[in-house]
Amino acid sequence: MSKQITTGAPPYYAYLEHPDGSWYMLWMTHTFPKTSRGHPWHVHMRWSKWGGPKPWRGWRWWEHLWGRSNRDFHDPNQAVNEFYFNRYLPRLEHGYRLVEGHLAPGWAVAPVGESLPSPQAA
Repeated sequence: MSKQITTGAPPYYAYLEHPDGSWYMLWMTHTFPKTSRGHPWHVHMRWSKWGGPKPWRGWRWWEHLWGRSNRDFHDPNQAVNEFYFNRYLPRLEHGYRLVEGHLAPGWAVAPVGESLPSPQAA
C-alpha cells in the first residue's frame, strides 16, 4: 500500500480518481468557532466529473478551510458519518480508487468488489 495512505484519528482526507478521468477530493477540518452559533467540524469536497486537469497535490491540501462544497457540523461523529457514508463510500461504489488519504483503521480502501492490503498505521 502506498505511503500516501495512512490510518489514524480524524480529521480524515481522501483523494480519489476514476478510470474515466474524474477525480474527487474530500477532507475534514476542525476549527474553533468565532461565535456560539459556529460549527467546529467541517467536511469539504472538490471534484471534476469531466476529466479536467487533476489538482496539484504537492501541498497539505487537506488543511484548506474551504472546498467547492462544504458541510458544517457541531458533532464530530456526524462529520465522520458525512465523510464516510455520504461522500467516501459512494465514490468507491462507483469505481473510484483511493490515491492519497488518511482514514480510520478498517475503512475500505478499494472499489467495492476489489480487495487491497490495509494501509499502514501512521
